Amino acid sequence: ELAAGWQFLRNETVLLANTLQSAVGQFSLGIFIALTPSFVQLTYNSSGFGWQAAYGFLETGIGLGNLVGGFAIGLIGTRFAKGRMVIGGYIALGILMSLFALSGNLAVAIGLTFGQGVANMIFIIPSQTMFQERTPADLMGRVVGLRFALVFGSMTIAMLVGSIFGQIVGPGPVIAVFGLVTMVAGAAGWFIPAVRDA
Repeated sequence: ELAAGWQFLRNETVLLANTLQSAVGQFSLGIFIALTPSFVQLTYNSSGFGWQAAYGFLETGIGLGNLVGGFAIGLIGTRFAKGRMVIGGYIALGILMSLFALSGNLAVAIGLTFGQGVANMIFIIPSQTMFQERTPADLMGRVVGLRFALVFGSMTIAMLVGSIFGQIVGPGPVIAVFGLVTMVAGAAGWFIPAVRDA
């Protein structure tokens, strides 16, 4: 099944480029998932709420950003080229993650996680739409299954890598650096016609 998905995907330049960009761009999400609890415990333990509540507020910010971003993209997304939305979404996510790691203010950090939730929708929705438009119905499960395996596999490896580096240098610097990796992955798409013009 995966082999059949790969046979199609490797000959579909736009979807292959989007998948590779996603595997690199979402690597930092694995880092973020693994290290945010430690980061919050170190940074916001004396916030007056306790680090567990602070972590809950930050996760709520992401969820609300997903909700608002999903509605916004549904309303205005058709006005923009999908490839450029994906590029912009990754650039925004990377910047917001790096700023989050540098922020020591809980209210600002909640705002930044809200922005991350919106940025997630800016690249996820057009990416999924491209796959629905370009993949034959009889191959959809195999192609999307392969894409998910590659992207979530990347995120899983990121959790291991992030945990090791987080133990060595601390969670904040690791989140900040890999946020920049996501930003670069987004910006690199501008120089690849299969990504930019999709």
